[in-house]
Amino acid sequence: MDKNVTVEKHNAMICRYFKVTHRDMVYLKFILEAYEGMNVMSTVDNKAGIIRIAIMPGFVEDMDGLLVDLGRDVPMEPVLWHNEVCTY
Repeated sequence: MDKNVTVEKHNAMICRYFKVTHRDMVYLKFILEAYEGMNVMSTVDNKAGIIRIAIMPGFVEDMDGLLVDLGRDVPMEPVLWHNEVCTY
């Protein structure tokens, strides 16, 4: 059974939530779309500037590195978001 749990965790998407400016939402969407198949970015609260980046299995380390690099140019404040389940 432990093997199955590990496989399920490995196959699950990981979601990261950030607060960004509206101007930066467009920029981030443009950049992240270039990494097709690795992630999906969506706006979860336009008024508050909250985005969700759903990272596909197998790409978590790569995307976390990219997000660190992007964070040097774009203010991205990590936030918690309503215990939402990460599915697509």
